[in-house]
Amino acid sequence: MPKPPTEKPPAGPAVLGSSKASVDALLGRPVMARSLLGMTAQGEKAYSYSQAGDDIVVGFFDDVARYLAVIRKSGSKPGFSPAEMASILALNGAPADWKSEKSEDPAQAKTTKVPKKTISPAQPATYFSFSDKDRDVIGWQPGDKPFVFFLLPSYPGQPHILLNEWQIARAIG
Repeated sequence: MPKPPTEKPPAGPAVLGSSKASVDALLGRPVMARSLLGMTAQGEKAYSYSQAGDDIVVGFFDDVARYLAVIRKSGSKPGFSPAEMASILALNGAPADWKSEKSEDPAQAKTTKVPKKTISPAQPATYFSFSDKDRDVIGWQPGDKPFVFFLLPSYPGQPHILLNEWQIARAIG
């Protein structure tokens, strides 16, 4: 009878920090996409990979994947289920190794003014972080928008990238 493994199996391939050829091998054949950071003068190139009703947009600088956005293109539910989020997180590391936290619920925040008009409150955003020996990845999912975004802010020999949530949400649409 074979012995059960004593070590944790190695994590699957990581998209962020990988070359375009490695990402293509993992996700399939891409098409050119609109860049999400607006840094084409600094060498940003974006590609879209289609996956079962979702688009995966990966942004590259000097052939290194620096950001990834999963955008829901079909279906009525704007967010992602826990199972869907686990499969998305697995694109960059074991889902159990990610840390997540929700922002403060805007509906429960104390306000000093009474709104004159009733509007539905936005859902709180969820923020993600993942660290391993080679990289630190951050991400976020706005609670009421049909996408999740991940960024590798630092990579040796490349400029640091700051996350601007408003810009990303506007670029995705």
